[in-house]
Amino acid sequence: MPNSLRPSRRLALLIPAAFVALLAAPGAVLADCMMPPPIEEAVQTNDVVLVGTVVAVQDQGRRATVQVDEIWRGPDLPETTVVLGGQGDAFTSVDRTYEVGMKYVFFPSVDPDTRALVDNLCTNTAEWQDDYEKIRPTEARSPIGDPSAEPASFDVASIVPIGALVLAVAGVLLVVGLVARGREA
Repeated sequence: MPNSLRPSRRLALLIPAAFVALLAAPGAVLADCMMPPPIEEAVQTNDVVLVGTVVAVQDQGRRATVQVDEIWRGPDLPETTVVLGGQGDAFTSVDRTYEVGMKYVFFPSVDPDTRALVDNLCTNTAEWQDDYEKIRPTEARSPIGDPSAEPASFDVASIVPIGALVLAVAGVLLVVGLVARGREA
């Protein structure tokens, strides 16, 4: 009879081991999100898509300063912007971390209150791969302030009022000086 208990004891040991293995699985398995759409679809439907290289991180890698190469969808962005891989002080199962020096294609959302770019493990954000070039939209554009863009032209009309004011003040000072000099003589 003691031999018949051995398989059930083995099973009793396997259940906790399976539970521990499940807990040790990668975070994406435990994340509270659905599978994102294929990247080709996300490029066409996500509100914001940009390509850039992480130049600095904060908040244990959850806050990335990004040198923006191109904007594929969404609002104009400066050459350097911040993408949040998590919000608040507490970490969650969907927080994303970034690595300095890595180039990514980002699929963040825009926080309606702060206007910050917010990303997490539930998006298509991924390290750049050369084959992503084939899904690059034709309307991709450079960030604001791109050094390769044409320099802004000088607007003479904007300095005319200032020039007129300077001339008027100089004229008044000249007249006052001449009148004062005439009284001395």
